[in-house]
Amino acid sequence: MKKILFLFFFTGFTLVSAYLIYPFALRAVFSVSGTAEITPEFADRARKPNTMLFLVAQNEGGVPVAVKKLINPVFPQRFQMNPADLVLPDVLTKNLYLEAFLNNHGELGVFKSGDLKGSAKGSFFIFSKKVHILIDTPAK
Repeated sequence: MKKILFLFFFTGFTLVSAYLIYPFALRAVFSVSGTAEITPEFADRARKPNTMLFLVAQNEGGVPVAVKKLINPVFPQRFQMNPADLVLPDVLTKNLYLEAFLNNHGELGVFKSGDLKGSAKGSFFIFSKKVHILIDTPAK
């Protein structure tokens, strides 16, 4: 009887520990790197002074969890996101989606005329390398 009770408590302790440690483990291994490219027809817009490239990683529910800002990017632009770029680490999930926004006004979330955006195809894991983003959609 003591062995069964011990096994029950040990299993419960292990499950609770895993549940509590899981978010911290995700934050620790968060590392996304890759390349952002722009289509040739929009390349002139990227060469303007004070151009900003925002890379936004979103969780499976569409909530932004990490943001990386690059000033005056040169395409193809290599990037790396790490735990320092997390803005909402508590809602980080193991699968992410990545979007890119290119503008000259420096405001994220405001899509004005002349701005461009793009995204990575499909989802990727939180420790992915070689993520490819194509910036190909202008603001209307």
